[in-house]
Amino acid sequence: DKSDMRQLSQMIKKMPQHQAELAKFSTHLHMAEECMKNYQGYIDKLCKVEQDLSMGTDADGEKIKDQMRNIVPVLLDQNVTISDKIRIILLYIQSKNGISSENLTKLVQHAQIPEEQTLAIKNMASLGVNVVVDGTRARTWNMRRRERVTEHTYQMSRWTPQVKDIIEDAIDGKLDTNHFPFLSDKRQGANKSSAPTSNRYGRWHKDKAEQGSQKIPRMIVFIVGGISLSEARAAYEVTRERTAWEVIIGGDTQILTPGNFLHNVSNMQVKE
Repeated sequence: DKSDMRQLSQMIKKMPQHQAELAKFSTHLHMAEECMKNYQGYIDKLCKVEQDLSMGTDADGEKIKDQMRNIVPVLLDQNVTISDKIRIILLYIQSKNGISSENLTKLVQHAQIPEEQTLAIKNMASLGVNVVVDGTRARTWNMRRRERVTEHTYQMSRWTPQVKDIIEDAIDGKLDTNHFPFLSDKRQGANKSSAPTSNRYGRWHKDKAEQGSQKIPRMIVFIVGGISLSEARAAYEVTRERTAWEVIIGGDTQILTPGNFLHNVSNMQVKE
């Protein structure tokens, strides 16, 4: 029975040869246990709401009709940090393309966010986000997203950074020429089946004698305001999947984390 199996397992663990192996793995097992403790009951609940807000659908692909029902329990939870609540509110605002001033006030009150920290929400309007709307919304451009969710996708990591779509469309020559006129691929005699060799594709640092030895093109992606770790991963994935290309990505600030991004937005110099 189970008790006998448990006793047998303990006897095996006490054998000298297994004790040495257990000693090697004990630190890693402890770290894994601590990570799982932090994940269960807090991060997993937060991730689910974030993914649903970002995707507009649940893990089964069903469209979510009432996102408010999902976010209110998180905003009322005393164990959720203020910065995490602010991120949930920002995701909700973006999913709705702006909300009324009254609804924003209610969300802030439910989440018990101090007045001085609400700047992280209000200042997003200076970055092109419709935060508070009075019935009319400024038009925002949204590129058509690629379908990436498969049966192998983790439920808690369904969202893919938009920059991956931009990079792949740039490689395929499918970018919207109105928004990306420089990469419209209107070079005379351009042949999309062959790798471009102009300086804008990253051959400027190669010696002329060396350029003929390697024909792999490089795409340099520069994001004003900095990049996140997930965006860096997206560039790596494209390089791995599109072996005929190498993607180099960077930004003009440090690597962005949720914490320093909110700090930067809160301290923006906003023109009245």
